[in-house]
Amino acid sequence: MLLLFDIDGTIFDNDRRLPDSVRPAMEAAHENGHLLVINTGRTLCNMDHRLDGFPLDGWILGCGTRILYRGETLQAMEYSPEQSLRLRGVFLNLRIPVVYECDTAMYFDPESPACPAAAGFRDFAEKHGICRDLQETGSGQIDPEFRSVKMFCFTDEEGISRMKKETEAAGMPYTAIYRWPGGWELVPAGYSKGKGIDTLRKKLGVPREDCFAFGDSSNDLTMFEHVTCSIAMGNAPDDVKAVCSYVTDRPEDHGIRNAMKHFGLI
Repeated sequence: MLLLFDIDGTIFDNDRRLPDSVRPAMEAAHENGHLLVINTGRTLCNMDHRLDGFPLDGWILGCGTRILYRGETLQAMEYSPEQSLRLRGVFLNLRIPVVYECDTAMYFDPESPACPAAAGFRDFAEKHGICRDLQETGSGQIDPEFRSVKMFCFTDEEGISRMKKETEAAGMPYTAIYRWPGGWELVPAGYSKGKGIDTLRKKLGVPREDCFAFGDSSNDLTMFEHVTCSIAMGNAPDDVKAVCSYVTDRPEDHGIRNAMKHFGLI
């Protein structure tokens, strides 16, 4: 079986704590011959090192924009620095505050409109050593590692509608996932957690009916659509629980372990 796990709110609880039961459960599942893959919105720079040493076979990162399997890169999407600067210009013209979640770091634009809601992202990035400001070098060039992948922005539905039109006009279309009032996850059009699953399982020859997905939020919905067995954590909102085939307990109440036992995976 192919088991796919979101990170935040699924493996970790809502306070980003790792329950003691998760690693033993994953180790038992791996010993039983199951493949374990993280499927997250986090990008390459933000792979949580608390998962180092876990029996993981692969990673689907950045909502499907990068796929790794046992040391092999199966898919990698990022825009060039020149394209990324053009994309930056779109958001500056729209006056939409944005955090660029690149593979090398999380970038914050000093010219972007001030946004208190972005402070939490910056605090997180600084704490984990992945915070960079977009600043010109002495030669007038922007950091060459600024290669846009996915983003998080702060606006309303009208702003998202304008964003979709302008990024498409620029030849770099993005879709938006609503996360909370005024907060949106932005993913390059054509990529998603669900399509990442399809790419990986076809590479491995795993049928859809042998795929289990564990998640808790709106950016997991496409993941649930691309597997036969979808498992919502107990802390998931009702609209997420409603589309899943099974609802387990909250992470801190051993939701991962309990769901694995329920399905006979361990």
